[in-house]
Amino acid sequence: MPQSMRALVAVMAGEPTDVLRLESRPVPTPKAGQALIRVKATPVHASDLHVLRGRYGFSPEFPAVGGNMECVGRIESLGPDTEGPKAGERVVATAIPAVPGPPSPAPGRNTSWPTPEGSCRYPTS
Repeated sequence: MPQSMRALVAVMAGEPTDVLRLESRPVPTPKAGQALIRVKATPVHASDLHVLRGRYGFSPEFPAVGGNMECVGRIESLGPDTEGPKAGERVVATAIPAVPGPPSPAPGRNTSWPTPEGSCRYPTS
């Protein structure tokens, strides 16, 4: 498994083109009850843009990594005592708590669902 990953990081509030940077970050280690997902795709929502522009009622602590509310990918590894999808399985994950960007340590239960081949169209390599 790689030691680093790419993450889209907001360095401060402002217009996305001015404040977003693609950075290298260490790959997190999943804890008990978590799964590490190698993210293939994650959306940027209108609410993400409102937060960046300071128009959503709260401001994250900067630097902030986005892309952690929904994603599709594969389970990379599991933390101790984690139930749910197994390493290598394709998953769709939703409502992931804010964590350092993709791949994300996500609760392995109730938020990650196996995704049969052909049901979700993202590159498999």
